[in-house]
Amino acid sequence: MENYIERYFSTAIAQLQKVLAEESDAIYKAAEAVADALANDKDFMLYGSGHSANIAGDGFWRAGGFAPAIHVKDVTGGASERVEGAAAITLSHYNLEAGSVMVVISNSGINAGPLETAMISQAAGLTVIALTSLTHSQSVPARHSSGKKLYEIADIVIDTKGIPGDAAIDLPNTDMKSGATSTVVGAAIIQAIVVQAAALLAERGIEPPVLVSANVPHGDAHNEKLRERYRPRMVRYEIGKPVSVVPKAK
Repeated sequence: MENYIERYFSTAIAQLQKVLAEESDAIYKAAEAVADALANDKDFMLYGSGHSANIAGDGFWRAGGFAPAIHVKDVTGGASERVEGAAAITLSHYNLEAGSVMVVISNSGINAGPLETAMISQAAGLTVIALTSLTHSQSVPARHSSGKKLYEIADIVIDTKGIPGDAAIDLPNTDMKSGATSTVVGAAIIQAIVVQAAALLAERGIEPPVLVSANVPHGDAHNEKLRERYRPRMVRYEIGKPVSVVPKAK
């Protein structure tokens, strides 16, 4: 029997290598946008619905990550992803400040949740970075009344190189597939953005607001200083400005 463990790892590694070879410029631009935002005391925000929320969460309050990172949560767990207007309700709980960055993560990039998160964020003056599979997105119709897809409106687009449907491994004796790659690749892209942005800040003489593992000496003391500095931004639901109208896609 074929070793499907090896096959999955080989597939994921090949996809990561393709992202590195073809998307490095876009990732660097994303890192520059994040570094500029943090240098100006703005936010690094991440949104994902359904399983994309796992990728967004990987950028929030973790060792090696930025303290001023905000995980914008779809509290419905993806159930409202196709509902137009739902993103406005979610985002009304956050302070969308011009000059900040919003990373919108959606493998397909066709649903209302990620699309309207991008539209509302742009209208508020945030730079929108999209993590999406162009192959998937371009192979299916949009589900939003604007007819737009995420990659068509984002300021910076990073193609995850995933295949339609995400699952990448054909299973024997069936037409089914298993082995999603979007989480592995998406998380790697988020960490690459963070590492490059932190390096850019350091090169500018700005100490990167990077968290340290709580399981190493002095980690708690280091993180407590960042916690106090960024406490107002780290509340799950901030008292933001209500969003009542979703901007029309250009």
